[in-house]
Amino acid sequence: MDFKEYLVENSEKDMISKIYHNDMEDLQCISESKEYLIISKKIKKLERELLKNFTKDKVKKYIEYTNERNSIEAEDQFKLGFKTAIKIILQALK
Repeated sequence: MDFKEYLVENSEKDMISKIYHNDMEDLQCISESKEYLIISKKIKKLERELLKNFTKDKVKKYIEYTNERNSIEAEDQFKLGFKTAIKIILQALK
């Protein structure tokens, strides 16, 4: 669902009230991008290997992959935060 469809679907809901009452289900986002899923699989694989066989190279790869995944998550959260701010502004203008 794109942002415009979301606004139409949820326009009758009071965004400020939802934030106040901590009803944040529609404000949460987990990336479903192909890149994010690939990095997550690599991290899980390395986590299993690290538990079996601790090596410096594996730790470096683990840190590299987790930093990359965190970067993707941060970008997605920024986009979500921006969309949420727009919703709040639109709600305040009603």
